[in-house]
Amino acid sequence: MLTYITIYFLYGLAFFSMGIVVALEGGRSSDERLRKALRPLLGFGVVHGIHEFLKMFDVILIELGHTSHPYLVGVELAMLAFSFLSLAAFGAFLLSKTETAQRISLIVPLALETIWVFGLAVFRGLYSPAEMLSVADVWTRYSLAIPASVLAAIGLVAQQRAFRHAGLVRFGQDSLWA
Repeated sequence: MLTYITIYFLYGLAFFSMGIVVALEGGRSSDERLRKALRPLLGFGVVHGIHEFLKMFDVILIELGHTSHPYLVGVELAMLAFSFLSLAAFGAFLLSKTETAQRISLIVPLALETIWVFGLAVFRGLYSPAEMLSVADVWTRYSLAIPASVLAAIGLVAQQRAFRHAGLVRFGQDSLWA
C-alpha cells in the first residue's frame, strides 16, 4: 500500500505543481490567446492534483481500517470530471484562432459534459449502487479524459506551429514535447 500512497502523492504533486507554475508564469506570455488558454490548464492542474491527493488519503484510510465516505467519493468523481473538462477547454481554446472561435470553443467541454451526464444516467439504470462508483470512474476516464487529452495534444501541436511562425523555435519544440 505504501507504493500506492507514494504514486498518488507524486502524481498529485506533479499536476498540482504544474497548475501553480501555470498560475505564476502564465500571465507573462505576449500572446493573449495563449494566456487565456492557460487558465483552464491551471484549473486542470490544481484540481486534478487535489483529486489525486484525495485518492491518496482514501488509500491511507483503507490501510488504517476505515472505509471511504460515499460523499467523499462523489466529490472525487466531480473533481475528476471538472479537471478533464478543464483540459478539454484548454485544448479547444488553443485551436481557436479568432475571438469568435474562442467563444464557440466553450461548447466543446459542455458537449463532453452532456455526453458524460447522459452516460451516467444510462449506467445508473444498468448497475447496482455498489457497482456504480467504479462504473462512473471508468466512464469519466473514457468519456472525458481520452477526448480531452487528444484535444489538448492537438492544441499543443497547433501551438507549436504558432511558436515556430513567431520565430520561437525552442518554445515550439517544448510545446511539441508536451
